[in-house]
Amino acid sequence: MMYPKKMRAIFFAFASLFFIVLIVRAFRPARLFVRVSDALYESYKAKFEAVQSEKLSFRFIKESENMRPSFFGAVPVTIGHISERTEVPIAKEERGENEVYYLLSETELLPSVKADFANDGTPQASLLSPDASVSFSEAASMPEGNRTLPVDGVYAGSEGYALSVKRYAVCVSYDKRYAEKFTAFCEAVFAPKSASACKTIFVASVGDIMVARGVQEILIGRPDGLETVFGNTLSVLQKNDITIGNLEGVVTSSKNNAVKTYTFRFDERVLPHLKDAGFDYLMQANNHAYDFGEEGFKDTLAAFEKYGIPTSGAGHNADEAKKFYHKTVGNTTFAIISCGAFPVERSGFNGKTTATATDTRAGILWQSDELLESVKKEKDAGAFVIVNVHGGEEYRFTPTQSQRRLYEALCSAGADVVFGSHPHVLQSVEWYGKSLIVYSLGNFLFNGMEGMPGATESEIVRLGIVDKRIAYCEIYKAELKGKTVTLKRRTDAVK
Repeated sequence: MMYPKKMRAIFFAFASLFFIVLIVRAFRPARLFVRVSDALYESYKAKFEAVQSEKLSFRFIKESENMRPSFFGAVPVTIGHISERTEVPIAKEERGENEVYYLLSETELLPSVKADFANDGTPQASLLSPDASVSFSEAASMPEGNRTLPVDGVYAGSEGYALSVKRYAVCVSYDKRYAEKFTAFCEAVFAPKSASACKTIFVASVGDIMVARGVQEILIGRPDGLETVFGNTLSVLQKNDITIGNLEGVVTSSKNNAVKTYTFRFDERVLPHLKDAGFDYLMQANNHAYDFGEEGFKDTLAAFEKYGIPTSGAGHNADEAKKFYHKTVGNTTFAIISCGAFPVERSGFNGKTTATATDTRAGILWQSDELLESVKKEKDAGAFVIVNVHGGEEYRFTPTQSQRRLYEALCSAGADVVFGSHPHVLQSVEWYGKSLIVYSLGNFLFNGMEGMPGATESEIVRLGIVDKRIAYCEIYKAELKGKTVTLKRRTDAVK
């Protein structure tokens, strides 16, 4: 049996030791942490680990990492948190008072429906079918054969688009003493990563434009000439990044016309009015390019250069005619080329032998295997490729087999869209994989055709490009009434 005095000594010894332990633990240093969601940490691992060696009083760890301290080790204290959050405007969550959001990426969900070009050109027509179904996807994974619908009249990438998916890094500071350094770090890491969604880029094309027979006199001579000639089509033509037209005739004062059934020449003063209408690319690779011989063709090239109107598939020699016209809009480079593929005329005019550019002759580009290779190179270089083809048979409402083979071959080579002209009447619009073929756009502005069935009908095909993919496809029916072209039906699709 121990003596009471000895027992008291042992008790006080243990009590003292326990008190010392409590004192040591109470004054342990704090180890400061910012917890980061695992996925976000892995995405920015290099930056998070790089700052660990800097003179910061805190370090970053993954949420899944264990912070359990040793008995006498430093006390772990969480002074901030970084998480990842996704927001969609139609289901937006309330934000916390101390949360700071940094945009990491922005993508667009596109509602799309099966395109029914044979039925009608309006997106709404696709919704009338009892089998209608709406798909939601990003542009890259949009189902083939579909076209996208605007949401409340707003296109992807525009302000207020309701299906814009934004991914944020959300930073929250729990301790005011470290808030300044914590915020500075978040701004340095996440702010440069800010990214906006791909904007919708609009490309439109119309059919044959022939401004003789009194039209150019109205455009040049009347203050209201533009509105008189183009009517309400201006609401569509002037709202695009690229608007393409096929100018059926030459810009020259020469009177040395070719021996042909029809020859057309225009006053160069009409060109600024065509630009004002919205056209920023005019095709010359057609069967009227040599209506006034090489002289008239060269005059046209000079007039285009004088007034700043781009073209391609036409040049002072073969090498120049082979060059694509390039235009960059946003993050997309467009490569545009035009070519001839039309048959010999009844008058005997042969465009391939007479009007095609050579090493020593100015002229147009003719369809060939070399053109297919050039299309492939442009596509491989990352361009959105547009090919304008003047081909097919006049006044035929369906594409010929040779027409189909050529246009499909161009798409297989990499053309994103093929716009056709020359038949003077409308032909079908069809998907070929992810590419679009418009076999014939008809006569857009070509008066004096009232006696020919279908020759006063045309279409404006307006494409919305999202992330280098055709998303929107809007078809506006138009008709000629004398010297004026008008939309057959008003639409609210263009804002």
